[in-house]
Formats: sequence, C-alpha cells, structure tokens
Amino acid sequence: MYEIATLNDAVRQSLISLEVKNSLALIQCRYEIMMTAHLQHTIEDKVGLLKAVAEFNHFNEENDPYGEHDFFRFKFEEEWIIAKFDYYAPDMEHGSENATDLSKTVRVLTIMLAIDY
Repeated sequence: MYEIATLNDAVRQSLISLEVKNSLALIQCRYEIMMTAHLQHTIEDKVGLLKAVAEFNHFNEENDPYGEHDFFRFKFEEEWIIAKFDYYAPDMEHGSENATDLSKTVRVLTIMLAIDY
C-alpha cells in the first residue's frame, strides 16, 4: 500500500512527465485534474501553471501538517493559486473510505484561484 503523499506527488508530477518517480503507483492510481472556470479565464499560461503545480515541493509543517501533500498555495502570474486533492469512491458520488486503497479511490486534483476557495 502506498502513502497518500506518494500517490499525490505521482499525480502532480504526471502533469509534466509520465516518467515519474513512483510510476507504478501512478499506473494503478485513478485520478482526474480539474481547473475552475475563473482560473481558466484568468491565467494565460496554462502549461506553465501545470508545470508549477507538478514541480511544487515546498511542503513543510506549516503548510502540510499531516504530510499528505494534498493542499498548497503559490503565486503564478501575479495570482494566488490553490491546488487541492479530494478523494472519492469509484462512483464519484461519495468520499473514499480509504485514500490509500487504490481500488476504492479516485483522486481529484482541483486547481483554482485562491479567491475562489
């Protein structure tokens, strides 16, 4: 079984490369990437934004108290951006019973403007 942070990192890193450190975890992991409409209309360089999300590695006790790499904030094109993971059951209608169980979890990474949170 994988740790939540390992799975979240694999999903994020896949935004720019399919050759991520934990490629086995990624192959077995179901996920979706979402961007809010407001973000899509505000940010011009979407490829650069995805690269910034993929390469984010400034996790610490203050911004990641549980060590799950599931929520972070950074500045891009003069806007504060938030990226957050949610964990759903395969039916996408209920929360996952166990975010480390790949057979019971779909990860959803939502990227949004901080003012939309």
